[in-house]
Amino acid sequence: CSVWNEFIVNEIWQSRRCRNQLKKRLHRNWLNLEFKKSEQSFSKIYNQSGVRILNGYLLIHPQVYTSTSSDHKFACYKLKTGQKIQERSLEGFIERIDLGSSFIVFGFSNVDDQINTSDDTSESVDILQVYSVPDLNLLAKITLPAEQNKELYCVKNDLIVFLRAYRQSLDSCQFVLFDPVNKERKDFIVKLSFTDVLGIQFDGRYVLVKTIGKDDKITVFDVITRQCITKGLPASEFTLNEVFRYPLSLSIEDHCYLTVFNIKTLARYKHFIHRSKKPNTEIGLLNQMFISDSGFLILSRYEKFKRTDHSNCCSQMELFNLEDLKYGIFQPVTLDIR
Repeated sequence: CSVWNEFIVNEIWQSRRCRNQLKKRLHRNWLNLEFKKSEQSFSKIYNQSGVRILNGYLLIHPQVYTSTSSDHKFACYKLKTGQKIQERSLEGFIERIDLGSSFIVFGFSNVDDQINTSDDTSESVDILQVYSVPDLNLLAKITLPAEQNKELYCVKNDLIVFLRAYRQSLDSCQFVLFDPVNKERKDFIVKLSFTDVLGIQFDGRYVLVKTIGKDDKITVFDVITRQCITKGLPASEFTLNEVFRYPLSLSIEDHCYLTVFNIKTLARYKHFIHRSKKPNTEIGLLNQMFISDSGFLILSRYEKFKRTDHSNCCSQMELFNLEDLKYGIFQPVTLDIR
């Protein structure tokens, strides 16, 4: 709850002594972790499958950038018991997979459906298939317009948000908000050149739009009030990974810096992420960055000993409080995971 979260932030996170105690306890609990092991046997069709967890269910699906046929299965299991709830076949070339609050979205290209053009040639169509979890019912099958690419939609909570060209206008775009569970659709028009758009990010209420130019820019819209919050702010360049939760835009630059941009205050902060007090070690590149629902930025990376192979390494997780990052305070809790 919010009261408990406020207590953690004020009484634990902002106290160096309490933070160190929390870090030691987390590390000790990890080393002495007790868990219940359940095993599930899979046939050959599950080789190189991806795994997602949603609402206590384990989702096993083909990996992205793989071409699937009717033999490729998408299955849902109960996480605690390993009981199979449902199984479906997937056909097509999977380019993207996203999770909503109670559904999963597959982005396909090169599927059988095709558009016939005036010269009797055909081109592949991008299609989204939305399945409910855990029963894996097909909630929606959405054919993307020809100008729509998979960088211009986002999935968060109950919504899929699309940014599309608006008719023949050169300076207007259309946001489409679709709730696949309740079959509700809303849209609104914004002043923005569709041909300049590079991609969008969505945090559940605010949409960050990145546009190309001599210098890349970012614009933020509120999908509830349908208002432009800010426009034309300079964007980060040459980033490895980017995440967004208003008012923060977070990215990794030059393979080694965590960059924080506070959209409200226009303040920018940088933090060198590859720090190690251990002798004779080198820090590997960061490979994942995401924001938890509880308000923490979680980074993962690895470190390995010099002059040895990668088998002698340990993963690291660093947790940053988003409230601290708003003001350029970098005090992460670091966990070593062997």
